[in-house]
Amino acid sequence: MESHYEVLGLSPDADERAVRRAYRTLLKDHHPDQGGSRERFLRIKGAYEAILGEQAPDDHETDGGAITDGRSNACQYRPTDDPAERGETRDHELPVSGEYLTLTLAGLVHDVDVAALIDGPVTAATTRTVAFFRVHNTSSRSLAWQGTTNTSFFGDDGFLYEGSSIAAPHATDLPGRWTGAAVELEPGRAVDGVVIAQEIPDDVTVSEVMYTQHVPDETADGDGLADTERYLFELKPLVRERLDRFPFDRD
Repeated sequence: MESHYEVLGLSPDADERAVRRAYRTLLKDHHPDQGGSRERFLRIKGAYEAILGEQAPDDHETDGGAITDGRSNACQYRPTDDPAERGETRDHELPVSGEYLTLTLAGLVHDVDVAALIDGPVTAATTRTVAFFRVHNTSSRSLAWQGTTNTSFFGDDGFLYEGSSIAAPHATDLPGRWTGAAVELEPGRAVDGVVIAQEIPDDVTVSEVMYTQHVPDETADGDGLADTERYLFELKPLVRERLDRFPFDRD
């Protein structure tokens, strides 16, 4: 039986970037909408997801033309908060609970003017799909929330679109407590995270959003993982419609 790497035509030492590229290439030939075998398509998708569940994330490809005004504050982030101070989850929000996090998709807004979303001057403008997450660390250990690098948007074209670094210099220049920066989340704490997607074609509908939480092995040296947990949000038409709004008041 083929290993996950063999399904993707890769060697076992292939890094995450090679895995993602191989997955995208194979989907072009094997997606059922393009006349491919559904069985083969599912094997490719299953192998891709299994491999990424086993690997720690490496450096993500940058999204060319990142918005910047010369400042570099991507290493900073807004303070986390006590989830007890928050109100109840709104009816249209979509929560998923796991062993480590309770993750709520509070909004998935399309055609967002990224420049208008940021508090501060920018030198470029573009529209993107933006996901808004409410993140609560329900575990007993510290975890790194890495929304941009660990969020995937699945299109109905069979392709996977990742988080974008286009607004990385302004990761903390978002409304209210919302942040696009990586955050170290202590047990019991919460953060409001924003993920701007890579450019998604206008004729593609986002059918699923997935966040992957990598849990480091605290007993081992190096970058070993103790666990990996994935949070999958399935977006039926009515759900997509309800989520297509900002989770905060816009001036």
